[in-house]
Amino acid sequence: MDCRCIDTPWQVAEAEKLPYANGSFSGVLCTLAIHHFAAIIPAFKEIYRVLAAGSFVLFTATSEQMSKYWLVEYFPEAIHKSAEQMPSLEEVRHALNEAGYNSVNIETYSISKNLQDLFLYSGKYRLEIYLDENVRSGISTFALLASADEIAAGCQRLAADINRGRITEIVKKYKNNQGDYLFVIADKVELKG
Repeated sequence: MDCRCIDTPWQVAEAEKLPYANGSFSGVLCTLAIHHFAAIIPAFKEIYRVLAAGSFVLFTATSEQMSKYWLVEYFPEAIHKSAEQMPSLEEVRHALNEAGYNSVNIETYSISKNLQDLFLYSGKYRLEIYLDENVRSGISTFALLASADEIAAGCQRLAADINRGRITEIVKKYKNNQGDYLFVIADKVELKG
């Protein structure tokens, strides 16, 4: 397999004030970040401005989806705080419509057993990753919202449940068919006038 590195320049900017010219990009991907925006309508308008005809793809979760994560069993306060930050699907749709996108489509995403990434629920099937402080430090729910006491108690209970095999019944208790995350695909179509 031929893997080539692409030298990509990185820029730090606020989503509400991007340092790019109008129509600079043919597509925009936003991964697990809209809950960090100061305001989603201005951010979505700014992304619309820098997007030529193409798609704006958001990868996000709703508070309803997050309430079905088995992590609630061990870190209830942190997951609740994290879920409270998430704009509802209705708010996201409204903001995209306000920004001018022509169509909005939703696709659910469920974590797969072979997922290699490390974000909040990426350990759905790799339970032990949450016991690793280095992993938790890269997940904003743990790094910014969870108290040290909740993390210590939750990890202790999680480790004990993994060792006793009780974790299987905990995971089953939180099984759902609504997906773990969402892809929200908003299209900008150049209207010929």
